[in-house]
Order: sequence, then C-alpha cells, then structure tokens
Amino acid sequence: LEKRKTSFVREMPPGNSDKSPNPERRNLRLFELIAIPLGWIMRLIYNIVGSYGMSILIFTLLVKACTIPSTYKQQVNTARRGLLSPKLEKIRKSYANNPTKMQEEQNKLFTEEGINISAGCLSGIVTCIVLMGVYQVVVRPMSFILNMKNDVAPATDLLKAWLESNQITEKYLQARPELIILKYAESHPEIFASISGFNEKIAGFENTFLGLDLGGQPSLHPENGWTFSALVLAALPVLCFLAQILLTFISQRHMKKQDPESAKTMGSMNLMLYMMPVMTLWMGYSFPAGLNFYWLINSISSVVLTLGIYRSLPPERVLVINEKEKQKQLAKGPGWMQRMMDMSAQMQQEQMNAAQGGNRTRYADGDDGMSRKERAEYDRKLIEAARRRAAEKYGEEYPDDGFEPDELD
Repeated sequence: LEKRKTSFVREMPPGNSDKSPNPERRNLRLFELIAIPLGWIMRLIYNIVGSYGMSILIFTLLVKACTIPSTYKQQVNTARRGLLSPKLEKIRKSYANNPTKMQEEQNKLFTEEGINISAGCLSGIVTCIVLMGVYQVVVRPMSFILNMKNDVAPATDLLKAWLESNQITEKYLQARPELIILKYAESHPEIFASISGFNEKIAGFENTFLGLDLGGQPSLHPENGWTFSALVLAALPVLCFLAQILLTFISQRHMKKQDPESAKTMGSMNLMLYMMPVMTLWMGYSFPAGLNFYWLINSISSVVLTLGIYRSLPPERVLVINEKEKQKQLAKGPGWMQRMMDMSAQMQQEQMNAAQGGNRTRYADGDDGMSRKERAEYDRKLIEAARRRAAEKYGEEYPDDGFEPDELD
C-alpha cells in the first residue's frame, strides 16, 4: 500500500500537487494573500544576504522604518491631547451624568483645537497585518522563500510514508509540513530523491540565525532534553514578553506625565495593555521560533523608536508643534473617525429627542406599536438626519432626497 501511495505521488503532475488537501492553504487563504507580497520582499532579501534569520531581521526593521511617520504622528497627537487635559477634565466633571453630552463636548473641543483622534492608527494596523503575513512566511519558507510550492504536497506524502514505515510520529507535520520537510531533508535527503531537483534546492537553504533553528518549536518540555538549543528556544518567548512589558511600562509612564487625567480614566484599558505581553508569552510556545524572533526584533525596535520620539518631543517643542498642527488640521478639516463620532453623537441625540414624545417614548422602550417596516423607516430617517447635519457642519454637500430633519420632531 505504501509503495502504491509513493508511486502515485511520483507520477502526479506538479500542477495538481497544489490541489492536495492542505489545512494551512484551505483555512488561511486571507493570510496567504497578505503573505505573498511579504514573501517577495523576504525572498529578495534572502537572495542578497543568504540567511533566513538575517532576512527576518532586516525585513522587521524595514517594516518598522515604514511606520515611523505614523508612530511619530500618534505620539504628537498624544502630546497635544495632554495640553488639553485641564479642559477635558472640566468637561468630564460638568457632564459626569450625561455620557452622550460629554462625548459630544470632547469631540467639539478636539475639532476646535484641530486634533485628529484617528492620527497614528496606521502603525498599529500595519503591525497586525504584517504579523499575520509573517506567520505564513515563517511556517511556509518552501512556498514563499524557495519558490517550491508545487513540491510541498508530493514531499509531504513521501515524508508521511517514510515516517509510517519507520513508526515515527511528528507532532507538527499536519500544521507545519514545510518546516518538518526541511528538517528531514537535511538529515534524510534520500526520502525526497524521487522529486527532481528537490534536494538541490533545499541544500542551500539556511534556516538558522546564530545557530538557532528558526523552524524549531519553543517548549518547556523539549523532546530531546535541555540542550543549549532547546534552552535558547524556550527563552525566546520569555524575551518577547519582557520586551513588550518594557514597552508598555515606558508608554504608560510617559502618558501619566503628559496626560495624567486621561491615564486615570484608562484603568481597564491599562490592564488590557499589560495582558497583551502575557498573551504573547502564551502564544510564543505555540508558534515556531521564527515568529518569536520577529516579535522580539519588533518589540526591541519599538522600544528604541518610542524612546527616541519621546526625547524629540520636549514640552517647549510640543507647544510649537501644537500651534502648527492646529492651523494645518483646521484648514484640512476633521478626520474620518472624528466625523463618525460626531455622527454617532448626533444619532444618539436624535433618539433622545424622539423619546420625549408620547409614541416615541414607547419606541425607545421597544414597545411603540410600529410595524417592522415603520421602525426601519424611522431608523433610516434618524441616520439620514445625522448625516445631513454632519454634512452641514463641515460645509459639504448632501444629496437632497426630499427628507427634512424636522420631520422627526
């Protein structure tokens, strides 16, 4: 049976091998799309430096460099909000019992001061997207670095047959076949001899960094005991955890200095910020060393970048920047997030106003006697009214459909 299986794999055309069942490809197509351009960049870097570890290092630093403008803008925005701390605290006290009005007044203050609350979001979004793609590149170097995607399926089948015949169990073969293939291609190249040119392509691949196997799995219970390599692998998630804790501590300490009032109101958020490094530690022992290596380099570079930006923004310089940014933002107009928050506040106010009349009070309680169609139409009018008022507020045109906001009064 095993011979027949092996023969089938040998005779299968390369074009069909990509159709073999592969959990990574079937369940993570979106991540694969993200990984494709990242793989191109990583392959280019690898072809230049000849080391997979150095490729991850250089790639991480390049991505971090691309996020510097967005990160700087985010820190400037935070510093400018710190200047408004007294005014924000006054608003919180004045409308402590009216959260909707409080949010409305805060948005109004940000608009008057030319602060775009969505500024700097790009760096966080880019980091998350890149992380998903890097995971795919790390666990599938044959597909994204060596350009051997069509060889993965037949090589997997050959390896499965060999493992079964030798009564060997590989825990991560199903989830990370390419890393396991690379492992056995180095120690038992005869397994894949039937695939033309396979061993020649694999032979030159360097999947280590300073002797550390980036395809290895960090574990607190290594299969072969506590060797030096196993110790370094186990330490990687811990180092990632410590680097992220340091980054969180530096950021929180700086925020308390710049905007102490806002820092006081972020109790639960602060807890979440410290939970993220804990999650990284836990996930670090579930992912290969290459991803932990990426996390570590990204966290260390973030610490260095954050400290550098903080040093470049002394209080006197923040005041100068604040005035320039205020004039620039006022001329540009509010950002998309500011508009969304304004629209949300207006819709809430519309609902509160509507709830003051007889039948509308019952509507707010969910028992107004309206049909589903009438309720949908009423909700649509609320949204239209909020959008119209937002357009009028920012001097924009809004298509006239014959509806007047006063119809809701």
